[in-house]
Amino acid sequence: MRRRQLRRGVVEEFEVGAVYKHWPAKTVTESDDHLFCLITMNHHPLHLNDVYAAQSQQGRNVVVGPLVYSLALGMSVSDVSGK
Repeated sequence: MRRRQLRRGVVEEFEVGAVYKHWPAKTVTESDDHLFCLITMNHHPLHLNDVYAAQSQQGRNVVVGPLVYSLALGMSVSDVSGK
């Protein structure tokens, strides 16, 4: 896949299959996940309880999906808003 940088705010430049890199990158920490779960009132033990999560298919805590979507959206603002 070809990597490229967009000029800000030009929707016509998006291409199917293109990879757009955003800076700065974000490493999601356990505390990020726990805070997001608490703010959104998501108290599922798969996200918050190490003992419960260890017995799950994943074998460890899972980051709540909406946190990932929120970060991706936030990181794309500068490319699509023109600011």
